[in-house]
Amino acid sequence: MLDNSGYGDYNNSIMISVGVRDLKNQLSQYLQYVKHGEKVFITEHNRIIAEISLPKDSAEDKDTEHLLDSLAKSGKVIRAIRNTSVAISSDNPTEINWVDVYRDNRDHR
Repeated sequence: MLDNSGYGDYNNSIMISVGVRDLKNQLSQYLQYVKHGEKVFITEHNRIIAEISLPKDSAEDKDTEHLLDSLAKSGKVIRAIRNTSVAISSDNPTEINWVDVYRDNRDHR
């Protein structure tokens, strides 16, 4: 729901607000708004209870990445690796060569 109430930015722009039920049913649509830089306010009984927005590029995020990298180098954690071989061929599961997927995962450890 697009709402031009007083909760918007100081320049009186349009605010995007959505009820919890509608958000659940149309999450992808509202995430597209967020990806394009909009803030989405989640309401419950006409009261704002949460806000979804793009993450801020903060020093804290960079510190977390640096910490994860150092833990991975010391062998205390294993960073996740996306296996694209499954994602590419997921439209037709009969074409997935599970032996190759297993070997790829085993080789990356």
